Amino acid sequence: MSPNCGRRARTFAACVLLSAPAAAEPPLSVQPWQLDTLVAGSPLRSIHGLAFGPDAMIYAGSVVGQSIHRIDPATGASEVFIPPPTGLADDVEFAPDGTMYWTGFSNGTMNALSPGGEPRVIGLPGLNSLALDARGRLFGTQVFLGDALWEFDTAGKQPPRLVKKDLGGLNGFDFGPDGRLCGPLWFHRQVICLDVDSGAMEVVAEGLVQPAA
Repeated sequence: MSPNCGRRARTFAACVLLSAPAAAEPPLSVQPWQLDTLVAGSPLRSIHGLAFGPDAMIYAGSVVGQSIHRIDPATGASEVFIPPPTGLADDVEFAPDGTMYWTGFSNGTMNALSPGGEPRVIGLPGLNSLALDARGRLFGTQVFLGDALWEFDTAGKQPPRLVKKDLGGLNGFDFGPDGRLCGPLWFHRQVICLDVDSGAMEVVAEGLVQPAA
């Protein structure tokens, strides 16, 4: 106690307690650690759609990675062919002239890239799957951000034509040998084949859990 904290100092309450500074703690010791890679990560961030290009390479699209990768099927070597965000692709398809089309699901685009050109947008929002028929006509569907099948002008000069809506989520489709477009209805647990000119639709399989492609 300070010597001034006696009875004479009560009126002024001038008592101060002093304490010695605490001893400094020793620095924490850093324990040695080691990082082991058990399996190397893939440069691909989930593959959604893929197709062989005219150069015999695989072109793999990713929604999560927002890129299209070009992969050598012989060596496994890959490179980013179209980087984010333009490369976001739910599905990829090549026309006979080498033009690549892809659906930018969350970008809201149908995209095209002709040999030697630059990527261009020709489409609608929420597109999932696409396919070209034997005549080179381009079709794409909305599944989760809409529910419709559209035909696109490959030159991008005419607005898309609505083929049929409220299908039940036509996803992962292709054209069969009879010229009809066939694919699964995600929400109806069916597989259907559809005439893209008349819109006539036939159920060819049903009772599936959740068909995707």
